[in-house]
Amino acid sequence: MAWTLVAAAVGGILFWVVRDAPVPQGTPDMASAPGAGAGAPPDISQMSPTERFLRLHDRIMAAAEKGDTTTVATFTPMALTAYGMLDRVDADLRYHAAELHVRVRDYPPALALADTIAQIAPNHLLASVIRAEVARIRGDRPGFDTSRRQFLKDYAAQLATGRPEYAEHKAMLEEMKRQFEQR
Repeated sequence: MAWTLVAAAVGGILFWVVRDAPVPQGTPDMASAPGAGAGAPPDISQMSPTERFLRLHDRIMAAAEKGDTTTVATFTPMALTAYGMLDRVDADLRYHAAELHVRVRDYPPALALADTIAQIAPNHLLASVIRAEVARIRGDRPGFDTSRRQFLKDYAAQLATGRPEYAEHKAMLEEMKRQFEQR
């Protein structure tokens, strides 16, 4: 029974990943090939589980920015199922999963992910970002201020570590620093 549920979840994830994949541009020779106008889906067998999770994450975050709560609510369980199936996770993937929990107002798992990031890498900026965001949404001013101060205290030293996730989220981290310094 459990395998049936897992298979159904994976099938649902793969359906939505394939459904919204960009249509590859064909060469002029391919334009006359049979079925060329239909647009072939990507070969998902070549996509890693991490790539599948991140594709769903990106779709959800784009929908959230547009205020599309239906897409967020529909795809978040699929993305979190995909996250749960990853064979390895790092601070960046934990951060992305926490972002999804925050978008559906499921704060305890988001905070637990922040805690696991901090356990692996004390003073990690992404842990402070998650905690600050949850505190801000909840109206927890003391919690927000604590996370904000921690972020600012650790900012320079953490960036000096050269963590790849800091490079990936450079613009967001710079914006958080700017906002946190103004408060």
